[in-house]
Amino acid sequence: MMLRLHGSPVRAGAAAWLVAGAFVCSQAALSLGAAEAPAAGAQVRPADAEEARSAAGGAQARQADDDARRRELLAGHARQTATDDDRRRAEAGDADAQAHLAEVYYNGRGVEVDYEEALRWGRLAAEQGNDRGQAMLAVSYFQGRAVEQDYHEAARWAMLAAEQDNVTAQVILGTLYRNGHGVEQDFVSAYAWLAIAVSSGNMAGGQMTLEHIAERRLTTEQLAEAEARVRSWNRDRR
Repeated sequence: MMLRLHGSPVRAGAAAWLVAGAFVCSQAALSLGAAEAPAAGAQVRPADAEEARSAAGGAQARQADDDARRRELLAGHARQTATDDDRRRAEAGDADAQAHLAEVYYNGRGVEVDYEEALRWGRLAAEQGNDRGQAMLAVSYFQGRAVEQDYHEAARWAMLAAEQDNVTAQVILGTLYRNGHGVEQDFVSAYAWLAIAVSSGNMAGGQMTLEHIAERRLTTEQLAEAEARVRSWNRDRR
């Protein structure tokens, strides 16, 4: 599948990882614009949650091995030996270790919160195509952490990571499309990206957000288009 940001195609990539602290920030951002009025012709029709859940299995299975190793890293993040090992590998250019250090500094896990270090390590990982590093940059620009808030840059990095199945980036991208920040406001794309995140099983409360968009901002035809995008995305990843 190929989606577009400002008309530029970006091809789908591989595995996903959720940056816990960043995900909390992006979840909070979903409340922006909550008092929207229904669009003309919009129908009250919630998304098919059961279909989204059934589609999650394939993506979750593909990322299981990668997640297992990363959970082990996170489980040991507070131990100095694990942090030292991560730093050695990060300084040697390992993108996963760089992304892990970025997450550790961003969330203050075993170290003091340091958004500048999170941004530095995240950028090094992102420039190697690492989805977690890209998501860290998206979050940093989205929140204005250690860098001037820039929704255009947030959207650019979120798109790259979202196309690699990064759930945090998908939530941020959906939120940006919903609010028209950094991208042209597009409720079909907003619904599609948030529904893709929901289908991973890692977006608590996401179904309520989808129902809100479907009821207030989408016509029946637009909702059908958004749901078709989600089915295509999940089918391509089985």
